[in-house]
Amino acid sequence: MKTHINLKSIRLKHLLLILCSIWFSSEFNKTFAQEIEIVNIRIGQGDATLIQGPIKGDGTRVNLLIDAGDISSRDGGNIIRAVLAKRKIKHLDFMIISHYDADHIGGVVSGKHHGVGFLLGFNGVPGSVGDDDDDGNVDWIGREFFQPDPEELGTNDDITVGSFIDRGDDDPPTSQAYQKYLLMANAKNNRISLNTKQEMENFEIDLGDGAKMIALASNGFVRGRTGRVQEVDTENERSLSFLLNYKSFDFLISGDLIGRKHGGEDAKVEKAVGEYIKKQNIIVDVLHVNHHGGNNGSEESFLKDIKPIVAVISAGNENNFKHPHNGVLKRLDEALVYRIIQTSWGSTAAKMPKNVRAIQAIYQSDIVINSDGNDFTISTSRKFKTNHNPRRN
Repeated sequence: MKTHINLKSIRLKHLLLILCSIWFSSEFNKTFAQEIEIVNIRIGQGDATLIQGPIKGDGTRVNLLIDAGDISSRDGGNIIRAVLAKRKIKHLDFMIISHYDADHIGGVVSGKHHGVGFLLGFNGVPGSVGDDDDDGNVDWIGREFFQPDPEELGTNDDITVGSFIDRGDDDPPTSQAYQKYLLMANAKNNRISLNTKQEMENFEIDLGDGAKMIALASNGFVRGRTGRVQEVDTENERSLSFLLNYKSFDFLISGDLIGRKHGGEDAKVEKAVGEYIKKQNIIVDVLHVNHHGGNNGSEESFLKDIKPIVAVISAGNENNFKHPHNGVLKRLDEALVYRIIQTSWGSTAAKMPKNVRAIQAIYQSDIVINSDGNDFTISTSRKFKTNHNPRRN
């Protein structure tokens, strides 16, 4: 027997609060088989989001991970490895890299500054490097750069990957993290890069039971636009954007995509994504807030176009970037977002408008979303109706 405390929003003009709902395990499992699960991993100052498609008749489901954040004070790869192990996931059908900043790819690679990549198996210690094919050599060659051994990668207790998905090598960074990622992604010849507008617009992932991941942006190219958005020249501006659609449930995740001028960044790719979503008459039930709640994202017109009901923010406590920014929280409130849910406190200034505090929740843990395409439940306590925002009714 499982007990859930759910907040359920009905497609009428009122909100029904269910204080305690109890399901027998058999009924719960029957329902769960028809659900997708999204785990916004509490990775610290970075991003890592696990998505699992509906369970198929043979008991399997499509598993994909978007980004693999890096933390200076903790081992991001180890955190991800533990999340996968808890769900008994040994194979990722897709590893999506939104862009090449270290706080999005650090958990994939290994080395002195990045900890140990989560793809390497436990070998007695979570994420440790081991000799999986017993040839006398460890999975990664070298001490500083750690080049993967293709013969060992994915063997024994390593996590295997069906396909790596990324933005390609147009104007690549020079960072060591990127160079290490290339070695990993190219080791098994299973890398798919969305370099061009055509490659982006033709890319879609079937999650099963009608659920799908649709590529909306890559390298400044946005679905539905004839050319690249102007002024795209930074890593953040080149971020991949994906819309997860399952029946009437929609989840938007876009890495560090930005929409407001900040320093040398001024490309309004975020705005173009919002315009596409508006043209499709889509209401975004859950927005994974761009750039960890940085003030160069979540622009007013973007939020107006996508009409998010719930906003999820992944940021690290005491980070140096003021993430999430008070300005972003204020804009989310003004856009009538029903709840803002953060993996961590972040480093937002203490002076926060009372109306923002009224809709804000800090989980200090993973934020788990389950949806059957009609309702969605956040963590184990709140359930909402898709396309329905109580603040607008």
